[in-house]
Amino acid sequence: MLEEITVEEKLLRFENVTYRYEEDGEEALKGVSFSVQKGEFVVILGHNGSGKSTIAKLSNSIYLPTEGNVYVNGMNTQDEENEMQCRKTVGVVFQNPDNQIVASIVEEDVAFGPENLCVEQSQLRARVDEALKSVGMYEYRMHETHKLSGGQKQRVAIAGILAMRPQCIVLDEPTAMLDPKGRREVMNTVRRLNKDENITVLFITHFMEEAATADRVMVVDDGKIILDGTPAEVFKEVELLQKVGLDVPEVARLTAMLRKNGCDLGDILTEDAFVEAFIRKMEG
Repeated sequence: MLEEITVEEKLLRFENVTYRYEEDGEEALKGVSFSVQKGEFVVILGHNGSGKSTIAKLSNSIYLPTEGNVYVNGMNTQDEENEMQCRKTVGVVFQNPDNQIVASIVEEDVAFGPENLCVEQSQLRARVDEALKSVGMYEYRMHETHKLSGGQKQRVAIAGILAMRPQCIVLDEPTAMLDPKGRREVMNTVRRLNKDENITVLFITHFMEEAATADRVMVVDDGKIILDGTPAEVFKEVELLQKVGLDVPEVARLTAMLRKNGCDLGDILTEDAFVEAFIRKMEG
């Protein structure tokens, strides 16, 4: 399992968090505790209704816990005075980019967030240009947003969050409505922002292959975290994942099957790594 990290390194921290959508309603989260380290890329997996989106909305004060506490850079989201700073620190990108795009021109949409944070005009132009370049959409800055593809719209939505200069981006199933090309565009963008710009990422999805290159994977089921570890550790639990309605990458499934039959190739999560490991095994 992952090494213990200090409080100072924890950008996002859930402590025994329970959330009910109604006062006497069913619990969407049930005593959930976890933390996300600065610069970490964490994927949360779970089927529909497992509690994934609730975690996203609790992460920057859209929702407040019914019980327990959520801390953003040490700030308790329950404290109203922290609300704006929490939302500056953690930005959320949702599943449908059309719900986040508010302007008809790309650069105007990206400028909307920082304008509402009262960023000075002298800084606004630079922020918008930098954000658009970060997601590979600078050349589209004067395009009409409604003419963009799904993947392009989602990258513009991410740019709008980046222009507000968050330390962490929470993405709530941002590729669910996209075709394979759009999914690749968004994933490549998010991975580069994490690796090159050290932006902390909490990526919520039900696509197993999107979790394979994360630093860490958490699996949520029925409002609880049932697995938490590296992708290799989590995807070894094939039977448990299938029991809660999730699959595993095809490579992980094949590797697990071979391991059961006496051919242990190690922790393999990608096709290229599988081919290399299989060849080495056969030659050895």
